[in-house]
Amino acid sequence: MPDGDTLDTLARPERAGLLPYDPRARLAMALFLAFGFAAVEQVTTLPLLLVLALLLACASGQLWSLLRRLRAPLVLAGALLLVFPLVAGPTVLWQAGPLRLHVEGLQFGLLFAGRLLAIVTVTLALLATLPPHRLAAGLRGLKVPGVLADLLLLTLRYLEELRGEIVRACLARRLRGGRSRWRDLPGYGLLLAAALIRGQRRAATVWAAMRLRGHSGALAAPLAPMVARDWAGVALAAGLALLVLLGDRLG
Repeated sequence: MPDGDTLDTLARPERAGLLPYDPRARLAMALFLAFGFAAVEQVTTLPLLLVLALLLACASGQLWSLLRRLRAPLVLAGALLLVFPLVAGPTVLWQAGPLRLHVEGLQFGLLFAGRLLAIVTVTLALLATLPPHRLAAGLRGLKVPGVLADLLLLTLRYLEELRGEIVRACLARRLRGGRSRWRDLPGYGLLLAAALIRGQRRAATVWAAMRLRGHSGALAAPLAPMVARDWAGVALAAGLALLVLLGDRLG
C-alpha cells in the first residue's frame, strides 16, 4: 500500500513548469498576488502587473492554453473599457455629438480592466492546472473547513458533467440538421435547461451513492510536507505583491 508521499507524487500534475507542485503553495501565491494586484490604484502600475502575470503564465508551461482561456475575460475587460469612459467623470476628453469621452472614466476603465486581466491570468496560471481533488486537498491544508472543500470538489465535478451534457446535446442537434443562428437562441436555451436538469439528477445520484458507501465528509487527498521549492514560491509571490504595492504608492 503506497504511503502519503507516494500518493502525492503520483497525483502531481505532469506539467507544472517552474511553479511549485504543492496546491497549498499555489493557493497562497494566488491569494498574495490577487490581493496585491487588487490594491493597485495607479494606472502607471498596470504595465508591471501585466508583465508579472505574463511571466507567471509562461512559468506554468501552458501559455497558449491559458491565453485561450482568457478570451472571455478579454471580452469583459474590453466592454468595461468601452463603457466607463462614456459614463463616468466630469472632465471631457473628446466629444462627438451626444458621445463624450471622459478622462476619469478612461482611467478607471484602464485600471479596472488591467487589474481584472492580471488577477485572472495569475489565478489561471496557478490553479487551472491543478486537478480538483488536489485543489480541495490544498484548501484543507490551509485549514479551510472540510465542508467547503468538499463543496468545491463536488461543484467542479458537477460543472464538468454539465459541460459534457451541453457538448453532447449540441452535437446531437447538429447531427439532426440544427443551425447556429440568432433565431435559434430559444432552442439553445432549452438545451441548457435540459443539461442542467440532467446534470442535477446525476449529481443527486452520485451523492446518494456516496452516502450509501459511507461517505463521512473526508475527501482529502494525502499531501506531503511542503518542500523548499514550495516555500520559495510563496515567498516570491509575497515579495512581488509587496513590491507592486510599494511601487504603486511611491509612483
